Amino acid sequence: MKITYEQLYRSYPVIKHLLDEPLPIATTRKLAGLVESLNPHLLQIEATQNELLEKYSEETEEGVFEIIPEKRGRFIKELEKYLQYEFVINWDPIALSLLGEQITISVKGLKTISYLIEDYEDVAVI
Repeated sequence: MKITYEQLYRSYPVIKHLLDEPLPIATTRKLAGLVESLNPHLLQIEATQNELLEKYSEETEEGVFEIIPEKRGRFIKELEKYLQYEFVINWDPIALSLLGEQITISVKGLKTISYLIEDYEDVAVI
């Protein structure tokens, strides 16, 4: 399955939340494999973000790096361009029922990981 770095970036907090939820053992094993395959891509996102921060920021007197206001647009443009790159993950979407009955997740969270779910029904978010 192909996903973008943006999908991964946005869905990672929800995936991380799932790792703390009690799930059926088969689902837990499948998610563990997914996370293992995603970790190198998460590291790449972090490395790219750090490179762009170095390129477009300056250290303040307090020792904090801040993006220079006049370079903010270029920073965002380069980061957004990078996040559109696609990569392949080894994942067959699973049935929502495989997450079990005990799991709690928000509507927005479920929408964020919808690419991982085979029987996801899009719900309007207000």
